Amino acid sequence: MIVNKVSGAVVDACPAYGSVNGWDAIWSITSIRTRDSMSDPVDRFAFGANWQRYLKGSFTPERAEIARRQLMAFLRLDSLAGRTFLDIGSGSGIHSLGAWQSGAAEVVSFDYDPQSVAATRLLHAAAGSPANWRVMQGSILDEAFCDALGVFDVVYSWGVLHHTGDQWRAFDNAARRMAGGGRFYVALYASEIHIDPSPEEWLDIKRRYNAAGRLGKLRLELWQLWATVLRRDIRNIAALPKLSRDYRHSRGMAMMADIRDWLGGWPMEFSSTAEVLDHAGAHGLAPAAVADGNVNTEFLLVRRSEAAGLGLAVVDAGPAIPVLRAFTDLPERPFFIFGTARGAELLVQRLRRRGGPELAGFIDIERTGRFMGLPVLSVDDFAASWPDDTPVVLSNRHVLPNAERLRGRGRTALWNAHPLVISLNYRGP
Repeated sequence: MIVNKVSGAVVDACPAYGSVNGWDAIWSITSIRTRDSMSDPVDRFAFGANWQRYLKGSFTPERAEIARRQLMAFLRLDSLAGRTFLDIGSGSGIHSLGAWQSGAAEVVSFDYDPQSVAATRLLHAAAGSPANWRVMQGSILDEAFCDALGVFDVVYSWGVLHHTGDQWRAFDNAARRMAGGGRFYVALYASEIHIDPSPEEWLDIKRRYNAAGRLGKLRLELWQLWATVLRRDIRNIAALPKLSRDYRHSRGMAMMADIRDWLGGWPMEFSSTAEVLDHAGAHGLAPAAVADGNVNTEFLLVRRSEAAGLGLAVVDAGPAIPVLRAFTDLPERPFFIFGTARGAELLVQRLRRRGGPELAGFIDIERTGRFMGLPVLSVDDFAASWPDDTPVVLSNRHVLPNAERLRGRGRTALWNAHPLVISLNYRGP
C-alpha cells in the first residue's frame, strides 16, 4: 500500500514486476509482460510499447540526468528533499526517476496504459526498488482513484492530459492533487503553435498513422524526420547521427521515440495558452513560468495567493499577443526580432525571400554585438534608443516572459512569431 505523507491517504498498490535490479536490466530486456488488464479503445495509440522501445534502445543514465536537471530547472527548485511528487502519466518513468534521485520524500507514478506502467516499474526496479517510490495503474479521469491518492507538493504531467479524451476534466482532477504550497508542472498541446499544418490537419495525420500498417507508419515517420529534423534538405543527412545523439538534450528523450509519440498520440486535443490559463485561474492558479515548445507549451502553475511565499513571481499574460503569420502583417516601419537563435535565422530567411518591412536589428537578453549583419541590443538599450511604437517580433519559445520584459519598459507593439517559426522549421522558409 501507499501512505501519502502529505494527506495520510492510503492506496492499494499493484505488485512490482520481477526482481531485476540495476541499470544493466534496461539493455537486456526483450519485452515487458504486464499482469494488469485495462480495456483500451482500438484506436488508442500504444504509448507504452513506444516507451518500452525507448528504454531498450535509447535510455542511458546520462539521459536520465538530463531529464532530471531539466525537470528541476523548470520547477525552480534545487532539491525535492522533504517534498512529495506525483507523476501523472509516467510513461517510461524517467521523470519519476529524476524526482526520486532529486531527493523526493515520496514519489507516486501512475499511468492508464499497462505497458507504460510496466516500463516505469522497470526503471523502479533498476533503481533498487526504493520503498518511497510507488508505481500503479490508474486513470486521471477516475475521480475516486484520484481522490484516494491524496495531495502532493509537486504534481507533474507532461504531454499526457490532452491524450485522455477529456482534457479539462483531467486537468481539474490533476489540479486538485496539489497540496498547500504545491506546484503543478503541466505541458499541453498548443493550438496557436500549429498554423501550417493546422491542428485539424495534424488530427487527420494522426488518424492515418494509427490506421496504417507497419510500412505505412514507417513512411510517415520518415516523412516527419525529413520535414522536421532534416528540414527538407538532403545535405543534412550527413549530420543525422549527430542530430540523433544531441536529441538527448531534449528532456533526455530519443528522436525516433518522440516522432512515433507525436505521430501516434491519440486521442488528443489542442488548447491555446489563454484557454489553459483561464482554466487554471478557475482553480486559483497562476503561471510562475510558461514556455512554448515545438509541440507542447509548458506551464508551472501555483496558487496565486501562495506565489510570493514560494519565492516565485507570477507571469502576467497581459493582453493577447497577435500571432504573426506573414511579415506583411507588420506596420510599414523598421522592426526588431527578439532572439538570436534558430528561430530568428528562419525569420530572416523568410523575410529576405518574401519581403516585408525593414529589419533594424535584434534584441537579446544574453548577448549584444552583431548577428546576421545587424546590431543586437539588450532590452534596456533597445527601450532607450528606439520609439515606443517600434514593432518587436518574438521569435523563441519564451513568448510571455519576453513580452513581459518589453511591456515593463512601455513596449506594446508585439507580435508572436513562434508559431511561424515552427511552420518554417517544418515547411522551410
